[in-house]
Amino acid sequence: MRIIWHVIVLLSLLSSCSGKKNVETESGTLDTYVVVVSFDGYRWDYPELYDTPNFDDLALKGVKAEYLQSSFPTKTFPNHYTLATGLYPDHHGIINNSFYAEDLGGIYRIGDREMVTNPDAYFGEPIWVTAEKQGVKAASYFWVGSEADIMGVSPSYWYTYNHDVPYIPRVDKVISWLKTPLNDRPGLIFLYFDEPDGTGHRFGPEHQETGEVVSVLDSVLGYLRSEIAELEYADRVNLIVLSDHGMGPTSPDKYVNLAAHIKEQWTLRIVGGNPVYLIQPEEGCADSITAALSQVEGVTAWQKEEIPERLHYGSSPRFPGIVVVADSLWSIGANPDPSGYSGGAHGYDNAFTDMNTIFYAEGPAFKENYFSAPFSNVELYGIIAEILGLDRVSTDGKLENVWHIFR
Repeated sequence: MRIIWHVIVLLSLLSSCSGKKNVETESGTLDTYVVVVSFDGYRWDYPELYDTPNFDDLALKGVKAEYLQSSFPTKTFPNHYTLATGLYPDHHGIINNSFYAEDLGGIYRIGDREMVTNPDAYFGEPIWVTAEKQGVKAASYFWVGSEADIMGVSPSYWYTYNHDVPYIPRVDKVISWLKTPLNDRPGLIFLYFDEPDGTGHRFGPEHQETGEVVSVLDSVLGYLRSEIAELEYADRVNLIVLSDHGMGPTSPDKYVNLAAHIKEQWTLRIVGGNPVYLIQPEEGCADSITAALSQVEGVTAWQKEEIPERLHYGSSPRFPGIVVVADSLWSIGANPDPSGYSGGAHGYDNAFTDMNTIFYAEGPAFKENYFSAPFSNVELYGIIAEILGLDRVSTDGKLENVWHIFR
């Protein structure tokens, strides 16, 4: 066999922050706008570790959550699509950055253009589909899922992912979208930046290089906010700044070579990457695999029925049978040489504090200078739908969990 590594809510409250539908008003303007920005891999405490004056000012002018809890596995694609749909990865189908899907006829990988653009890869209804179906144009600059024609609907404006596009031009395009004629103007915009994730992986979350990148991103945020402030209708723009996951430190002295503990004849397929792998065992071998890995320091392996309920994981038809996760600060892989496992990683159990990320928001829908208790990233879909006055589909979020952040 070949192993592949790779409550009850008062009606008055329900209407208190819910405006009319985001449609053309008598004055010829849209009622409200939402701009969502993600800085990939931005850990919840970076504003405490590094100098971030624009993030700090954003907190004073709006809402800052203690942290936003990522969904498991705390990887980029699963969490960005959770942010878009309000569904846990187990429910929206993107169960890891890479996974085998029989219904797709192969392995979904984040670098596989055919898979990334296949609408059948994505379950659930992303908020841009909800918006477009209800007459609100949407735009996406590199958001997971927006390159696929999901449910036969795409954002009115979107781009094929290109890592090399500089950050300021990305911001300029968002502003140009907000300046388009009314009939063409999007009311919902998503904007993605790939840092500080890349630098955090190379150097670790608490490193001078990471701090320098965080400072650059703070300047990018400042530029975006200043450009929004120049709009004639700036007082109708709601800005939400968040991330998909945090980042934990790794080191070669806490590394496990899984290949040394899993017999090849036990498995049909292993897909994933540090620190989380999905294993499809040969028939009758699941117990042998989990028993072997339970004896290894730094590793946790669960069969479907053993996965903690709090992880909301294991029920997807794409789940292969076993999930293996490195414990906090540990790394796992198939390389006997541990030297490459330094810097930073994410994908761990979302109870690991370093996996928590940020949530900031400002605009007419949000309170000012308000520090919020933590909440889950499954709530974003409901937050956006409420601001734009959209009828919501069923999600894993509950709007009452985030009522307190609204003005």
